Amino acid sequence: MQVVVVDSGSTDGSLELSQQSGFTILKTSAQDFNHGATRQWALNQGFLNPEPSPPPDFIVFLTQDAILASPNALAELLQAFQDPQVAAAYGRQLPKPEAHWLEAHTRSFNYPDASRTVQLQDKASLGIKACFLSNSFAAYRLQALMAQGGFPAHLPLGEDTFTAAKLLLSGQSLRYQASAAVYHSHNYNGLQDFQRMFDTGVFHAQNPWLLQSFGKAEGEGAKLVRSQWQSLQQQPHFMQGLLQWLSTNALKLLGYKLGLAHQWLPKALVKKFAMNKVFWQPKQ
Repeated sequence: MQVVVVDSGSTDGSLELSQQSGFTILKTSAQDFNHGATRQWALNQGFLNPEPSPPPDFIVFLTQDAILASPNALAELLQAFQDPQVAAAYGRQLPKPEAHWLEAHTRSFNYPDASRTVQLQDKASLGIKACFLSNSFAAYRLQALMAQGGFPAHLPLGEDTFTAAKLLLSGQSLRYQASAAVYHSHNYNGLQDFQRMFDTGVFHAQNPWLLQSFGKAEGEGAKLVRSQWQSLQQQPHFMQGLLQWLSTNALKLLGYKLGLAHQWLPKALVKKFAMNKVFWQPKQ
């Protein structure tokens, strides 16, 4: 197994630990990070360019803030590829101990305890959720990934969803492998929630084929809000949770709608609203 670490200026000692472990290290700057392009660059540099070693059959992506929940999590994830039709798989994401109730519920909503294989025809029942996939902990059949041109560049986020949708449209399957798990969650504040959903709206606006092929995202969002309401009623501090629930979802919806309409907003405002500000920097 070959491990490639992409370092963008870490100061927590992880770079030294990676060097001691004999991992391949690729360095980039935080200012140059691009969700799709950086991953494809790392894939090219770490696995496709070296000779004479043949490229691997499968490639696993794991972000720096995702912690394996068990020693066999990687092996469990790769078990998904026993089905030759599966082109990509992603694991379960569990909330970290410090996650607030709303974030913990969102993790359980998006990452249930039952595995499933998704094919293109499942879009009739799943809608946009059919191409849901998270590169925080995901694996790809390398040949299938490269047949789609690898990861797209110049997206504010969503390179995983973009690629998953392309794989489904090409007739291949996705696998949610619930037995493979990591701890991964974020306690975003209101501004960060707004900015994240603004970037999502931009992503959908710039890739209209995605919603045309799978359906609008608002339907899945409404399901999540209803599920959150049911969970809220079980919370010990109902009024505090209610205020958090209302403000969080209002900011997310506003951010998403503004992201969809970003082309009519002043450029300075767009950059202020965006979480991924590097995306809006002039291209060199």
